[in-house]
Order: sequence, then C-alpha cells, then structure tokens
Amino acid sequence: MYKVRSFNDSHMHLLGIGLNNIEYIDLSKVKSIKDLIELLNGISNKEYIIARGWNQNQFEEKRVPTKEDLKEVTIDVPIVLIRSCGHILVCNEKMMDISNITKDTKQVEGGTFDISYGIFSENSLELIYSCIPKPNKTDIKSYLTSANKELLSNGITSIGSDDFSTLNVDYELVIKCYKELYEEDKIQIRVLEQVNLPSIELLQDFIDKGYVNKKYKGFKMGPLKLLADGSLGARTAYLNKPYSDDLENIGIKVFDQEKLDELVYLADSNNMDVAIHAIGDGTIDMVIDAIWKSMNRTNRTHHRHSIIHSQLATKKQIKRMKELNIAAQVQPIFLNSDMSIVEDRLGKKRSKESYLFNTMYKEGVHVSFGTDCPVETLNPFRNLYSAITRTSIKNPELGVFLENEKFTLDDALKCYTENPYYLSYDEHNYKEFNDYIIVDRDIHKCTIEELKDTVVLETYIDGKLEYKRK
Repeated sequence: MYKVRSFNDSHMHLLGIGLNNIEYIDLSKVKSIKDLIELLNGISNKEYIIARGWNQNQFEEKRVPTKEDLKEVTIDVPIVLIRSCGHILVCNEKMMDISNITKDTKQVEGGTFDISYGIFSENSLELIYSCIPKPNKTDIKSYLTSANKELLSNGITSIGSDDFSTLNVDYELVIKCYKELYEEDKIQIRVLEQVNLPSIELLQDFIDKGYVNKKYKGFKMGPLKLLADGSLGARTAYLNKPYSDDLENIGIKVFDQEKLDELVYLADSNNMDVAIHAIGDGTIDMVIDAIWKSMNRTNRTHHRHSIIHSQLATKKQIKRMKELNIAAQVQPIFLNSDMSIVEDRLGKKRSKESYLFNTMYKEGVHVSFGTDCPVETLNPFRNLYSAITRTSIKNPELGVFLENEKFTLDDALKCYTENPYYLSYDEHNYKEFNDYIIVDRDIHKCTIEELKDTVVLETYIDGKLEYKRK
C-alpha cells in the first residue's frame, strides 16, 4: 500500500456523471448500429429511452445512426441517443413529435438539426432536452451523491464541474441541492462550480443575486463557463479552415464575436473569471480576442481566465495565451478516442499542430488536467497514461501521437494534483489540504502499463477516511 496525493480533476460534469449512472443507458461499448438496435429492443418498462456514449468511429458502419435506424426499435416510446461527446444526438420520430419539430421549425442560432435524419447538434439540442420530463430535487440529489461516491473510489477529491447546463432546471435548484447535500454531509469532495449561464440575462441574474465567488462549505462558485463550439469527433468544433474530410464544413460557432465579448466583459467586470470550452482554432482565436478586449477595459490583471480543452491551439495561439496569462484545462485522455480521427479531420499538416499540451506546459501556460467525464473515463490513471505515452488505450496499434508532447510522470502529476487549485485561488492552501489516497502499487517505480491499472484502496479528505475499497 502506497500513499500519494489525491487528484483534482479540473473539468468534468458531476451532475452528468450521476445522471448517466442512474438514468441513462450506456452505449460506450456498442460496436455497430445493428448491436445498438438490438440493445434498445431489449429495454422495457421505460417511458423514455435516453442513452449516451455512441461513437460512429467505433461502429462497423462508420456512420452516425439516424431516425430511420430507430424505426427498427419495436418499443413505442420516445428515444434520444446522445453521442459520447455530448454535442450531437439522434432521436426517433416520436421524440420529435413530442418536441413539435416539423419541417417548418426554424434553425437555432449556434446549432443545427436535420429533420430527415433526426440529428441535432449544439444549441439545437435544447429543442429536444426541453421536452424531456424534468427531474425533481430528490432526483438531482441522488445524481450528485452517486457521482460523489464514484469520484472518491477513483481517488478524486476536488473538481471543477459544469452542472447548470446538465438538466433543464433552474440553476438555483442545483445550488440548493448542493447546499443541502453539504449540510447533510452527503458530499465530501470539493467542487468549483463552472457557472454555465450562456446569456446576458441569466448571468446578470446570477450577479445581481450575489452568487459571484460565493462559497458553501466545499461548494464554491467559480468562473463563467461558456460552450463556444462543439467537438472534433462530431465535426462541430469551429475551425479557421474547413475539415479535411468535409470540405464544406468549418464547424459551429455557438456565439458570434460580439456576444462572446459581451459575456466575457460582464463576468470580468464583476470580478468573475471565465472558463470557455474551445476546441477548434477558430474558436480559440475568438476566445483569446474576447479576453484581451475585456482585460483592456477592466484592467483586471489578477484573473484566472482559462480555455477548456484547447485541443487545436496552434503554437502562435499558445504564445498569446501565455502573454495574456490564460490557463489551459486539458484532457490528455481525449487522445484515447481522437487519435483514430485527428488526421482525417485535419489532414497531416494541421494534425501535427494539435493536442500540444506539453508545449503549453513548457511555454509557461498554466496547465491543469481533467477528463470531461462522462465524455471520457473518470479514471485518473488512464488519463496519466495518455499524457505520458501519447497513445490510445482503445487503439494501441496507432502508436505514439507527437512524441515531443509526452509528459514526465512528475509533470503530469503536478498538472493533475497541484495546478488545478490555481483555478479556485487555492494554490496557497494546497499543502494544507490533507487530501491523499492509498493505492496498490508504487506509481513511481511501476511500469507505465502497470500505472494504467493502479487501484485506489482508500481516499482521505482533510485526513478523514471517506472511501475504502471492499
């Protein structure tokens, strides 16, 4: 048994993890559309079928499922199937009927949908989600406590989490659930809420009610979280030049520059940082520009603004991030799924200037690791493995992706334990937090393959045992 520092996952969706655990059907292991239909036909006693985790790149058919495929499902209920990235879904005719989607329904700004295929992306997802029955407070609390237990079993004691966008409920209900759970000691992990309120009206409401930087025990209000583009796998990440495997497509820009500038400034001028999801290089340019403009107006130098994901940040953009002190919340585990598609999506030349996480670190950008779970596995040792080897666990035959971007174990651990506390202004308290885990092997002496399979035996927060493996 060996004692090591516990992990701080800088970006995930805690409420989403619990929702997946309790409500959603897991599609992550489905290898074909045929198997997908077979799995759905085996479901009974559900008024709605909601499932998540499919990835067309691992299907035999190598295509996105459609509403035509779903006609083969015999159970007569609304069906919603969410891609692993969470940026695209496909639904059946019944779900579209409930949502009042017809050929006359107008496209949504910052999203797309195709009624003939039943496929929705980005902001258009809300057309479907808004018609799914809302969970109540008891449901939400059960999702959060389920996820809390899963984190503890993985040796994670602090996180940055985007929860306000997970369910079609008022953000204050989510806050109330967190407050009650901490008072009841049913959540032990520390949560920095990445406040996803993507409109001036909602953000102003949050500010006016005094929530900025507010803290309730282990739950702290953090930066404004904005989802500014999509994902590489879904071809919705916004690029400066078209996708190499879809020359008519540059992805989806969720905000125009003026709206993004307005939101960033409103947060920044109220002493609130921003943490913006940006995967495509086009979106990264927009985010850097918005932060730069705001900083020039507010003269707020002691910020902790960050870009979440930053997958396609170029070396030139990385230098701008360093100059403006913009941190990067990155997910090495994304290589697990993306290595098989990155060259197809970007071409050989552009793919060599992507996922430059170690370059960011060496350039002096403040880098912290996360998993974006439930997009990828919560397991921190799998994430470390991806950072250190730059290989795919799913597709090891693909070899190493950009050798120079490999992290050392010590550097990777720093990005996964100490560095994320910078984002919550807790870097000076880091050593005072007596948070640690007991694992089944010496991670500094075992092989890299053994590291990947490390097991957490016990998890401690402030020196108190909160999890023990049975």
